[in-house]
Amino acid sequence: MRLRLLLLLGVLLTQPACAERPARSADAGWPDWQAFKTAFVSDDGRVIDWTTGARTVSEGQAYGLFFALVANDREAFARILRWTERNLADGDLSRKLPAWLWGTADDGTRKILDANPATDADLWIAYSLLEAARLWQQPQYAAEAQAILALVRRQVVERRADGTALLLPAPDGFRLEDRVRLNPSYTMPAQFLRFHAVDPHGPWSAMVEQFPAMLAELSPLGRVPDWSQYRERRHEIDADKGGVGSYDAIRVYLWAGLGPAGHPALKALQPAVAGFAVLTEEAGRVPEKWSARSTWIEGDGPVGFDAALLPFYRALGEQAQLERARARVVAARQDGVYGSPARYYDQVLVLFGKGYDDGQYHFDGEGRLVPKWKR
Repeated sequence: MRLRLLLLLGVLLTQPACAERPARSADAGWPDWQAFKTAFVSDDGRVIDWTTGARTVSEGQAYGLFFALVANDREAFARILRWTERNLADGDLSRKLPAWLWGTADDGTRKILDANPATDADLWIAYSLLEAARLWQQPQYAAEAQAILALVRRQVVERRADGTALLLPAPDGFRLEDRVRLNPSYTMPAQFLRFHAVDPHGPWSAMVEQFPAMLAELSPLGRVPDWSQYRERRHEIDADKGGVGSYDAIRVYLWAGLGPAGHPALKALQPAVAGFAVLTEEAGRVPEKWSARSTWIEGDGPVGFDAALLPFYRALGEQAQLERARARVVAARQDGVYGSPARYYDQVLVLFGKGYDDGQYHFDGEGRLVPKWKR
């Protein structure tokens, strides 16, 4: 009860009276996952973002699947997958990409609020299914993963005449008359290496190889923006969002730290974004916002930002910054969760960044997941 009160502090009034009761588990194999599951995953498998009116996004369902796999939590994996299929994909993920937003409508009904899929969620679902099939010997998951990848290729991948492969954030709304809008954080290199192994005719290898040059073109100081655009064979700062980096772009540094470091393209990726470590060292903190093209920064980043940078600092050999970030993350822990009030996205970044730093998982040279329980 004490944990729930802390979690809901400051956001209780935004929650509908019918919000689901979070699930409980006695398994403590990965304490941070167990705390997340207790606080944010309902009994029927819905990952709940309490800070936004108890809504659910497909990204949260996708991350929940990945973390359940890392934790070897088959029961939670099955529940999260079942809720996602039934409520976001008309009961069949192999035929329909999931809607990105589900919550309470103005008339009080709970339903899909925006049916446009989110590509990062789609790819994390596919990856989690693919690796669950391999690690748990469940071939039906692999078939579903391949079907999702086929839908992604058809709906959100563009191959240009100049050889550039573009990954749209969603099927609708990002192809404009003179440009294509993109989100750099949707490219997760280790994930794409694995996709290439099972789908060699797809765009995955090309996207990984082109990613470092894309980031260098966008952010010469190593400060990645949340959004970008591709126009006239050039990657540019997005005309609508500007060059601000924050809650989306922090994932680029997380992915860069997760590796696998031995891949040639990833050896080029870390130098392309290493300037962000210089920024945080000089500022003495992780800012909440930064500019891709200047030294402007604003605010203090939440605990999730520190956690996301743990693999990044490790990969760059920034030991002093790594230790300071670890200390800030540990200091933010209260009753098993991080921050007060504990926010969904911070917990996700903690599970990714701290989980990697704690040795709960890593990726091998072909992008395959290697969880602690498998080693």
